[in-house]
Amino acid sequence: MDTYTAAIKNLYDITEIKEYFNFSKFAKFLCTNDIMPIPYETVSFKKNMYPLKETVPTIGLEDEQPDAEFIYIIESGIATMEKDNIVLDIKASDDIVGFSDLFTFNCSNYSYKVISNVMNVVKFNKAHVVDKLLNTQEGYLYHYSYTLRERQNLEFKERIRREKAESKVVFAMHHLLGKLNLSNIEKSDLYTSFPITMATLANYVHLNVNTVSTVLHSLMKLGMVQIKNKQIFVNFRKIETYLINIERQY
Repeated sequence: MDTYTAAIKNLYDITEIKEYFNFSKFAKFLCTNDIMPIPYETVSFKKNMYPLKETVPTIGLEDEQPDAEFIYIIESGIATMEKDNIVLDIKASDDIVGFSDLFTFNCSNYSYKVISNVMNVVKFNKAHVVDKLLNTQEGYLYHYSYTLRERQNLEFKERIRREKAESKVVFAMHHLLGKLNLSNIEKSDLYTSFPITMATLANYVHLNVNTVSTVLHSLMKLGMVQIKNKQIFVNFRKIETYLINIERQY
């Protein structure tokens, strides 16, 4: 392999991109980088609010602006990404609300609904973000990192589309535990709270609520989940074991 090819391979290496240009570092890049630092503010949204549809006061401006003019990096909390009332994705800590419409300034192609009690975000003017992404090498790599992650999400949704109902639900819970930063919990026989409702989970995997309810009760018999007062609790170790057994069948 010649030097140029090796350099290009290293530049676009997914592992390197994920490590050095992940979105836990993106807010710091926007706020504190010596080149083109941009203004920001911290905002909170309550449950059932729609960040890109709400109209909120903006510091330093006389008039309020529609939220489609901004993007939000989530510090804490959870939101669904929806289109035509279908849940396409779940956004959580270090995810970005509005980045999928980065070059659309008047409206959003998607709606985002807060499903946690509160969602705390760092708010940026979209035009400032676009300017910095287009005029810095690091900005391009952060955008590339986001594109990779979105592609992986699409590939995952396509994968589970072909699965049976039970496998769909288990794959989805495992995937979402990772997105919610809950996959690093101690892998024991203990159960951890799964902060997604049955209705939202059903929408996400394109099944009706009754089907998901039946699947969850079946998984309860296997010790993979518990349901208390409509709250789902999962045993991450048993979910991983279940998925390993499925993979062996392929």
